[in-house]
Formats: sequence, C-alpha cells, structure tokens
Amino acid sequence: MNDNASAGVRRKAVGAPPGLATSRFRVLLCPSRGLSPPAFAFVLGAAFCCFIFLAPSRDSVAADKPLTRAIDPVVLVAAKVPGLLGVEISRLGLFAVRGETLAPVPFQIDQRRGAEYLFQNGRAASRDFGRGGLQSTDEIAFLAADSGSRLTTVAWPAGASAGVEITLHDPVDGGAGYLYLLAFSGAAIRSAVRYVAYRRDRDEVETADYIVGYGPEAPISISKLCVKAAAGGSGQNVADRQKIRIEGVSVWNLIHFSRNENDFHSEVIAYTVGPVRMLRKTRNWLTLFWRIPSPSVQLTSVYWKTGMFFPIRLVVPFRVARFFREARLRLYIDSSPLVAGRVFYNDRNPGGALIDGAMDETEKRLDRRPAEWQVVAGTRPEHREAWFSRQIYDPRCARTPATLFYLDDRTVLDGPERYPGCFGCLGFEMDGLAALDAGSFTIDVQMFPMPAYRAGDERAYLDMTDRPLAVVVEPWPPPR
Repeated sequence: MNDNASAGVRRKAVGAPPGLATSRFRVLLCPSRGLSPPAFAFVLGAAFCCFIFLAPSRDSVAADKPLTRAIDPVVLVAAKVPGLLGVEISRLGLFAVRGETLAPVPFQIDQRRGAEYLFQNGRAASRDFGRGGLQSTDEIAFLAADSGSRLTTVAWPAGASAGVEITLHDPVDGGAGYLYLLAFSGAAIRSAVRYVAYRRDRDEVETADYIVGYGPEAPISISKLCVKAAAGGSGQNVADRQKIRIEGVSVWNLIHFSRNENDFHSEVIAYTVGPVRMLRKTRNWLTLFWRIPSPSVQLTSVYWKTGMFFPIRLVVPFRVARFFREARLRLYIDSSPLVAGRVFYNDRNPGGALIDGAMDETEKRLDRRPAEWQVVAGTRPEHREAWFSRQIYDPRCARTPATLFYLDDRTVLDGPERYPGCFGCLGFEMDGLAALDAGSFTIDVQMFPMPAYRAGDERAYLDMTDRPLAVVVEPWPPPR
C-alpha cells in the first residue's frame, strides 16, 4: 500500500497488498509492512457532537447508481485537496448525504512527516501530533460504505466556508458514491461514531466487525480471532495461536538452527486509534545464538473496521547460502478444536477441505502451489462466519516461492501451543531461504472477516486490490 494502501507498485500476488493506488488518488487498504502483528490493546472511546444542518431541497440530490462496495477502506492523500492545505485539522469535517440533509460521517486525518506517521500514544509518540494545519503528505482515511448520493445544490452546514467533493467510482458496476470534505471557521462538526477501539490491558484490537488479540507469552503471535455478531459472526475465537517456525542447517552441518514465535520479542512503541482505523507501530527482534539479538525492525500495521493489514518483513543481513545450506520459514495459524465444522478453500482448491483434526485423502492431495486467496468458513448454523486472507510477496522472493502449508492432524504435537496437536494449521512455507541474497523482503498480509461464504463471495474482497475504486476530487461548490 504505497500510494494507495500499500499497493502502489504492483507486485506478484499470492495475496493482496494492504493498499491501492491510482494516478489521481490513493486508496489505502493497509499502509504498513513488516512482521505479523504483535500485541495490541484497545480503549473504546466516543465523542458526542451537537450540530446544526441546513437541509437541501428535494431536488438537490442527484440520481446516480449507488455505490454498493461495503468493505473498501479509502485513503486520500492531502496533496489531492490543495485548496484545504494549511487548514487546522480540527476545522475539517467529512459529510455525506443522508436523506435530505448533509450529515457528518466517521473519518480521520493521520499526519505524516515525510514517510513517517505522527503517533498519538506510546514512547515514540510525536509532540506535534494534532497540531498545525493539513499538510500535503497527511492521509484522510474513511470507508467507502459511508459515502452517499450526490448533492447538486450547495447547502452548507452552519459555519462551513470551503470544501471539496470526493467521488468514488466503482469500475465493476459503474456505481458511484460521494462525500464532502468541508472546512469550518471554527471547530468542525464531527460524527460521534467510532469503529475501532484499542484494549491495552488485553492486547486486543476491537472493531465493529471483529476482535484480534495477542498472547503475552508470544506478543508477536495472534491468539484470538473473532467475528462479532454485528458482522454476522458468532463471537467464537477460532484461533489457537499464530505459529512461526524458522529452521536452518549450516554448512558442514555444524549448527542446526530452530526458532519459534516465543523467541521473538515485540513491543508497541507508538499507536494512534482514530474513528475508522488504528495505526500501530512495533519494534521487533529475534533472539539468535547465545542470546544475541537480531537487528530490530520497526513496523506499522493498520486495523480498519472491516479488515486488517499487516506486513511480514524478512531482514537478511547476509547471503544465507554463505552460512546455511538449508533454511526454511513457516508462518501459519493453528485453529481451535473447540470450533468444529470449518472448511478451507482457495483458488487452487475450490472444492474445499474439512478441518476436523484428521488428514483425509482430499487434504493429502491438496494443490499446494502459490494461491491468490484463501478462506476458512464455518458450515454449522451457529457458526457460519469466515475469514478471507491474501498475501502479496516481494518479487525478489521469486526464487523462494511461498507454497501452501496445511496440516490437519490432532496427533501431531506442534508446541508451543494452547491446544495439543494441529487442528487445521494453515498458512505458507518458504523452503528455499538459502537462495536469498542480503536485504529486506516484505510480505503484505490482508485479512477480512466475512458473515458467511459461498463460492464467488471472495470476488468482492479481491476487487479491493484487483479492481480498486477510482477516486476523483473536485472543488466544492463547483466553479460557476
């Protein structure tokens, strides 16, 4: 997600980038890269604003085919709204047509200085957070689902003095949605709705749609994944834990190297929790030999109401083959045996495989070649929800392709773990790490909860990257 959610530069996809880009705008699915997200926590907060609106007349709303994209996050780089640069951030508000009125919708402005975000909290927080006017590198974040129909008659909310019209075009069906970013003479009218919360005491991120949590014994590892009832879920935790396995054999067989998620260290050094997304910056490192730490890597992960984006970064300080004749990485999530009846699908294996703790013939014959997407979905009436995921790999890793890792055998112990055995261990493995040259390699991960899954439902999630929304910004009101 570089110039649009971490996918400005098109990469080879075995997954999707956290963001999207176009020539005139930036659509962000996830502006972050690095290792799978470490620990999180959330503090739920909401502010209530009283506001006054001037209602437009009945003929003031244009009739367009409405936008039906309900899950797409959007990031607009402030350079695309030059007329509002320099305006104090507290004086900006985002609006959409609701019935016969302009109403405020949730959004946030995340400040950047160069390539770095300014964070509100944590030991690496910025003293300048929230200060000053809108700058060209700042990001205006909101959800496509909060857009509305077009307003053709100028009807300003009380106190508004300038603004722009933001149009979202769907290249799939031609639908369009509109929002209005307005500047006020004083404090802007803002929505009281907040989609995201950070529970620090539990290391959990909670949004309106899902909860993701991290265990204290391995804060880099996911230990909780729930789809909430509001998003069609049961609220059950489907995760045992996220597992990391790194193995290597040195030249001459002198050293056998093995590390897992408990050998990683991760600390949250800064974070910002806004109404529509959370930015979380972590410092991560691995214990190598004789308690010697690896170089640390700082990563920023992004959590929206509808889904999460985080990076996995491999930092290789030397050409691996100089010291190791074999090296392997596996990254996967082991499921909870307490949630039965779930089925794994991907584009290589559309027929699905039942996760039940015993490898049947279908599972043994799975096509393990790199895939574009994967879904794990419930099949029972009380548990229909699913998780969709994609990964996009650094093209420099082409010599070490990431293939499917799948093991569904409760008799295979795979500690450290909460529940003994592998109950639908699912992720990817890279067996040829010895072929990597020195450098930093990134895998961008995208995960979205789904209320249920039927074949073809993945298309809406793939379209966020493959056929992204086009965003056009024009002065408002239009020149006469």
